[in-house]
Amino acid sequence: MTTQLKIASVGVGLIGERHARLVAQLPNLALCAVVDPSRQAKRIADELGASYYPDISGFLDSEDACDGVVIATPNETHRAIAIDCFKRGLPCLIEKPLAATSADAMAIAHASAKSGVAVLVGHHRRHHAASHILKQRLNSGALGQLVGAQITWMLRKPDEYFKAGLWRTQPGGGPVWINLIHEIDLLGYFLGNIVEVSAMLSNAARGNQVEDTGVIAMRCENGVLVSAILSDCTPSPWHFEGASGENPAISFTGHGGFRIFGTRGSIEFPNLTTWFHEQQPGHWGTPIHFQENESILPPGDEMALRAQLKNFANVIRGDELPLVTARDGVQNVRVIEAIHKSADNGTVVPVPVS
Repeated sequence: MTTQLKIASVGVGLIGERHARLVAQLPNLALCAVVDPSRQAKRIADELGASYYPDISGFLDSEDACDGVVIATPNETHRAIAIDCFKRGLPCLIEKPLAATSADAMAIAHASAKSGVAVLVGHHRRHHAASHILKQRLNSGALGQLVGAQITWMLRKPDEYFKAGLWRTQPGGGPVWINLIHEIDLLGYFLGNIVEVSAMLSNAARGNQVEDTGVIAMRCENGVLVSAILSDCTPSPWHFEGASGENPAISFTGHGGFRIFGTRGSIEFPNLTTWFHEQQPGHWGTPIHFQENESILPPGDEMALRAQLKNFANVIRGDELPLVTARDGVQNVRVIEAIHKSADNGTVVPVPVS
């Protein structure tokens, strides 16, 4: 029988608490500690039978045995916490984004490489079964030459969401950093690195310091062009959460907002409905057909988060590589920075790749 790995959960906000509770539930993992200064964190630790520490230094200086750490604290704290964990040989699952800036993200990547301590970045949507299936289909050439992709992420967040965390109304808290970065990671996974962006952002609807709506054009290194539109202030069924059922706070709609287009066919994601001309090569005058894949929907609440923790456990044991590497995390942050720079300057912004 596989020995349980002892995992500490650092930060137990909205996503951090979900991580902590899943660690406590999974048979091959054990929640050894909760690290967070809030009263709620102490209650969660007591409920789940874990040690409690109000700060990371207290935990790292303790005698609590630990095999790995989940970091789900504010973005600007990731660098210092991760590097302190590396110094003690503790692999880290770092919630997205990897850091608040590309410089901090690169520092984490370099420290991980230098120490030989592994990092898994918490872009959990790569762990969905639908993501693996789509990746295989794209690699097989089933859609022909890829030419474009389109992303729609439109929903209305409740006012309480912003009242519960005022940082969401300030720089770094808008839907580009919080939500679109998921799609940015998937684009890199499916289509290759994004190398150029042009963006327009607006805060006209909510009036916060950060955007509530945006449109972005992107070019991938293989020439595929991508358009994206997003907003957190409009009712809509077109978003990944609604199509996947992954978030218990968001109603299941069955309508995704991610499409990839090739010369032989097009595919919707995450439901994987494929459109194609039965006669190849087809054209607009020949019948077009579709093939549904309803059997994989909905993936279900927290299945991807569970798969992500399984990957993390196998990374700790040395049995697998991280599905989302530190380098991937760095590249995603670079794209987000380029989007904001483009919107601020009104220019097309190149994205460095390394």
